[in-house]
Amino acid sequence: MSPDYVHRTGAPPGFKPVHLVIGAVVFVLWFGVMAFALTDGHDQASSVDVYSELPSGFTGALAAKGVTYEGLSPVDATTEQQVLARLPATNDNGGKPLVFRTSFAVAKGQGQPGPATPALMVVVPDPTGTTVTVEFVDPTRYTQLKAVEYAATGSSPSPSG
Repeated sequence: MSPDYVHRTGAPPGFKPVHLVIGAVVFVLWFGVMAFALTDGHDQASSVDVYSELPSGFTGALAAKGVTYEGLSPVDATTEQQVLARLPATNDNGGKPLVFRTSFAVAKGQGQPGPATPALMVVVPDPTGTTVTVEFVDPTRYTQLKAVEYAATGSSPSPSG
């Protein structure tokens, strides 16, 4: 019989038993990582409902002032501390400030929205419940871009910047 038709049996040339051990370890690690990645976060909410934290009538009051926002998301504690530390007006009225990452636009002529500007939105309800101050802050320099104050009781909003 010619050597082309003979099938070798046994380990291939250069094979060592350590190769089998390394292959088994890689196999177990690969499936372990895959199992963790697929099950991590299972049965957890996929997003945070930050809109429920806003005062009632919030979106309508801002729209009445010609300000719209979109893409509201929470910020980390460090960012919140940095924003509140540089905006002393939000800390001296006693309300609990809320800080969110968003983009906002101010209406130009004929009610057309202007360009969207990325910002941090600081919402500070007055502890008495009569007014709400909203400040849009530059996310890198923490300087105020726009401020709006409105009456929380449903009366007409008043401008503040």
